[in-house]
Amino acid sequence: MTPSKKVDLDISTWNGHVKDTYLAIKDHLNETPLLSSKKLNQLLGIQIFVKAENLQKTGSFKIRGALSSISRLSAEQLRNGVLAYSSGNHAQGVAMAAQIFNTSATIVMPSDAPKVKVLGTKAYSPNIIFYDRFNESREEIGKKIANEKNLTIIKPYNSINTIFGQATAAFEVVKQIDIEIDSVLVCAGGGGLTAGFSIIMKKYYPKCEIYTAEPEHWNDHEQSFKNNKITPLKSIRPSICDGLLAMEPGEITFKINSAMGVQGLSCGDQNVIDAMKIAKEYFDQKLEPSGAVALGCLIKNRSLFNGKNVVITFSGGNVDDSEYDKLVNRSN
Repeated sequence: MTPSKKVDLDISTWNGHVKDTYLAIKDHLNETPLLSSKKLNQLLGIQIFVKAENLQKTGSFKIRGALSSISRLSAEQLRNGVLAYSSGNHAQGVAMAAQIFNTSATIVMPSDAPKVKVLGTKAYSPNIIFYDRFNESREEIGKKIANEKNLTIIKPYNSINTIFGQATAAFEVVKQIDIEIDSVLVCAGGGGLTAGFSIIMKKYYPKCEIYTAEPEHWNDHEQSFKNNKITPLKSIRPSICDGLLAMEPGEITFKINSAMGVQGLSCGDQNVIDAMKIAKEYFDQKLEPSGAVALGCLIKNRSLFNGKNVVITFSGGNVDDSEYDKLVNRSN
């Protein structure tokens, strides 16, 4: 799978930008481990390597993109402050990054965001504005406030600077592993983490196949890849994966992921719940549902990966204890 000639991407240059980004922000990050379970590998017949971003500061990979974006702001932009809209993980990342760079943060969050993510965001003292995700547009609310207060919007995925930050997770992977990687599965909402992995993995492993991993009724990437164009979801259905509920891929992320030949996979809530239990049993990691989707898709589609070396992401671990217990007790 080679990049499409229709999209002009100078990947060698972008790899350099990712390295520069990593050097600029690494002191504010955890270099998260690459985990493996011999027992699970033998059981599945797959060599699995887990990039455990649930162990990142703020409990998810989102701090990477936030640091990358805010570190590039001018002195005037930092004086004015930043704004982000998020269901929780990007909110925490931006709030923490804003604190590191001594700027103010306004966060637009859905009123039904998980309590643990709201509390995690409040820990960095931003101004939080809640909205109704089913009847209001977070983008419209964010733009209005940003225009009124001259704030810089830190986008959760559809920004090249955010993508360079997310790509630092993949940059760490290639430092941590010394074998050929056949496949990569990345938890996907807007597609920023997938785009970041695509930039790096296709540089070092050109034959590597990359997949977005999504909830089955929120599989906008899977549908868009099949249609060769951005295809918005036609309906909204409930999902336990609150961090991956995007109606359509970002324009920039879709352009990159399509050029890299990324394919889409999806799985149901029960697959995700089972993956959460497996993550705890074999890796001793407590994941939020959104953070377990890549493992859920791997288990559901295990025949695609038999005998292969596969990297997957545990993208987040911000979940209420009571909600986690309730979900894993439903696991088959």
